[in-house]
Amino acid sequence: MGRITSFTVKIDNEKRDLMKTFCERSGIKMQKFLEKAIVHEVKREIMKEDLYILDEYEKHGKKSASSYREFMKELGLKE
Repeated sequence: MGRITSFTVKIDNEKRDLMKTFCERSGIKMQKFLEKAIVHEVKREIMKEDLYILDEYEKHGKKSASSYREFMKELGLKE
């Protein structure tokens, strides 16, 4: 585990109470619950992005990838 830091987040009281009650009933510390929830959501969002990329790839007839130069040009960047 890395260094521990603290930060303040404002959430709806009902959601906090829901989490607190769940954690108490389950014997889980809220800190661990939040850490796992954050990791889970980040992985979920990354998977959504990956699925979008795969879907776009399949929609366009599985063309081969663009060349590096074309990619840089599309991004408006110079090599």
